[in-house]
Amino acid sequence: MSKIEELFHNIDGKVEELCKAENTTYLTSLSKYLSLEDDQEYFSIVDRYSKEDIKKTYQFLLLKAVKELGDVNYGMTPEVISFYMTSLAKAILKDNKVEVTDLASGSGNLLLALMNQLANESTYTSVEIDSDYVKLQANIYNLLEKEVIIYRQDALKDINIALQDLVISDVPYAYYVDDNNAMNFKLCAREGHSLNSFLFLEQATKYIKENGVAILLMPKEIMNLDKQIKEFITEEINFNAFITLPEDMFKNSKQEKVILIASKKNNKLLPRQVFLGHISNIQSSSAYTNLLDSFNEWLESK
Repeated sequence: MSKIEELFHNIDGKVEELCKAENTTYLTSLSKYLSLEDDQEYFSIVDRYSKEDIKKTYQFLLLKAVKELGDVNYGMTPEVISFYMTSLAKAILKDNKVEVTDLASGSGNLLLALMNQLANESTYTSVEIDSDYVKLQANIYNLLEKEVIIYRQDALKDINIALQDLVISDVPYAYYVDDNNAMNFKLCAREGHSLNSFLFLEQATKYIKENGVAILLMPKEIMNLDKQIKEFITEEINFNAFITLPEDMFKNSKQEKVILIASKKNNKLLPRQVFLGHISNIQSSSAYTNLLDSFNEWLESK
């Protein structure tokens, strides 16, 4: 049995016991157990297992929790997609010390992946509204000895942060039900509820610096630009890159997503010409290499 399997079975058994004792979901019980208030349990993990083992085990535990819930809004960003998104961020930001925020951080996996790519001195902020996910993030960052500022709040309300070098998010696909707050956005729906994705795009680009970037995993329909979005792009932001993903990654066309890179109008870090890329096979190392080579050539063309 590998170290990861050993740690998974150890934690999983105790979480299952909590589920039965307190009649709670696996996600809630996991967030409670990982607080590890018993020092002996805490040190039995951090002294015996590597940080990479702990991170991998956390991902497997999350997969079990999400599968039980069966709610698409609790889904984790696939690890391979996180790898692509963070590699694009690294290509843009190089080895510079940067400020980073995830506006829809969920379990924190995307930020954890990013920490492996960016300069050690970079600072990270997480915004998440779900209380179980906020607890989970606090616990896993503690186990991995990572410093992250966490805000538990609606990411589409005002956030007490400075402008960022990078906003990166896997944007949830849903309608935003706070119609009063949606009215503060230029991309709010003319009638009925607004789509989260359009409001997140506006919010992400609001909180980046003039030479900052937003890297967002968005519903593919964002590419079907209506008049309202075209006007917003013309006046406020740049769409710098679209990278489409293999259709077979998704159960149906409505769930298809695209990696979008956007910036403010006066951004001088990225070329003006839009980069269009496609990942033909998400598991192919050559597909990854070809995309990154093309992307780096594009970056150098400005």
